[in-house]
Amino acid sequence: MKPSKTISILSAAILAMSSLTGCYFLPKEEELLEPPVVKASEVSYTTTTAELKDITKQILTPGNIASGTEYNARFSDVGGNIKAVYVSAGDVVEQGQLLAEYDTYELDKQLERGELELLREQLEYDIAVEKHESETVKQKELLDVQLMQNDLDKLYADKEAAKIYAEVGGTVSYVRTCSPGDWINAGETIVTIIDITDLYIKIDPSNDNDQFMIGRPISIRYEGEYYDGTIVRNKSGLQWDEATEAAKVDANGEEVLGEQSEDIIVKFNDLIPESSAVGNIADTILVLDKRENVIVISANLVKKVNGVDCVYVFKDNERVPVNVSLGLQSGSLVEITSGLEPGDEVIIR
Repeated sequence: MKPSKTISILSAAILAMSSLTGCYFLPKEEELLEPPVVKASEVSYTTTTAELKDITKQILTPGNIASGTEYNARFSDVGGNIKAVYVSAGDVVEQGQLLAEYDTYELDKQLERGELELLREQLEYDIAVEKHESETVKQKELLDVQLMQNDLDKLYADKEAAKIYAEVGGTVSYVRTCSPGDWINAGETIVTIIDITDLYIKIDPSNDNDQFMIGRPISIRYEGEYYDGTIVRNKSGLQWDEATEAAKVDANGEEVLGEQSEDIIVKFNDLIPESSAVGNIADTILVLDKRENVIVISANLVKKVNGVDCVYVFKDNERVPVNVSLGLQSGSLVEITSGLEPGDEVIIR
């Protein structure tokens, strides 16, 4: 066989093999996938239901309960060791009743001695009279009796000063804690007596002082109980006109002023707390305005949109802005006068 023929046969064989195995020399194409589908999640809202409620605008001011009639019983002249206190807090006492006294042991001994000496001087005078002594002798004996009587009266006065009596009738609101033998200084209050029918509260509001008009009704809250009260003194002198529910004015439209004072005084009306309330804190509640059976929501749910008040409600599965009109506002609550209906779901967030 000729070489040229052999080369031709080999070339043809190689070409044939190349056409059969060419796929092993190129990368395999990847399978194309369908594009991913993105599903939008539903938006959830927290809502509150619009309901009919009452709303009240008021001023709450604390103050201390006191009595308009108060007497502090004390030993005014000298100090001493206490013998006994005869009353307790809450007791009702009468004028002139003995409240407390000092220990007068030494004074009692002097009184006993003084009474005996007076008796002796009296006997000496009687003897001088029986013996028909001279007028000079009798006058001397009588003078001794009088001097001794004066000394004895002084001791009786000291003994009486060691006692304190109620100068007024009323209820004991305070008794100093002490035991027999304790030293009490002159001027220290031992017992306080008050008239529990004359209780009041002194208050000092931080603002809106002109709202506290003389004669205006006000509520008092003490230990969870409510009492009716009346404003009887204020700083401005403004008086309350019940008919107009505003400041009292005369025929010329000028404000009628009452007595002014440095404090605002609120008195209890008919029902009063127990006497032990004196000195404790109570709250006064002055109602300025009130709405009943109206739609009330939290004020922070009202938004300003283009200068208009609106709230967002959840309606037909959508967040819908609704224009509203506002009424009475008190603290964090506000009255909605239009725009909402009872049962509307107001979006909180």
